[in-house]
Amino acid sequence: IVATDADVDGMHIRLLLITFFLQFFPDLIKKGHVYILQTPLFRVRNKKKTLYCYSEEERINAINELSPNPEITRFKGLGEISPDEFKHFIGKDMRLEQVSLRKTDAVKELLEFYMGKNTMERQNFIIDNLVIEEDLAS
Repeated sequence: IVATDADVDGMHIRLLLITFFLQFFPDLIKKGHVYILQTPLFRVRNKKKTLYCYSEEERINAINELSPNPEITRFKGLGEISPDEFKHFIGKDMRLEQVSLRKTDAVKELLEFYMGKNTMERQNFIIDNLVIEEDLAS
């Protein structure tokens, strides 16, 4: 189980780790043994209840549920989450995403694209596929 920050830097680290597994331990992925732990982006709480939110939509719903004036914390990384709090993200309700390959995925070509010397092609791919989220509840 790979746990990284839920931001862009964390996504980059995930990609590097997945690439490592594909390069050196491909059977771990092919046999479905590699997972990504989804970590929350926000904590929304009032004096009675705490909700952890993994998306902007969940944050808005939590604000509506815990209104008026809930406290909202934006987690910038795993280092900001205390061990006492982290235990809420693991266990029977943890959000895991299995890393998988389709039979049509060519591992060699994937590795060459993501880790090769094609910097401009990769940069253009990232720019073309970049998703920017707006803060809807500000």
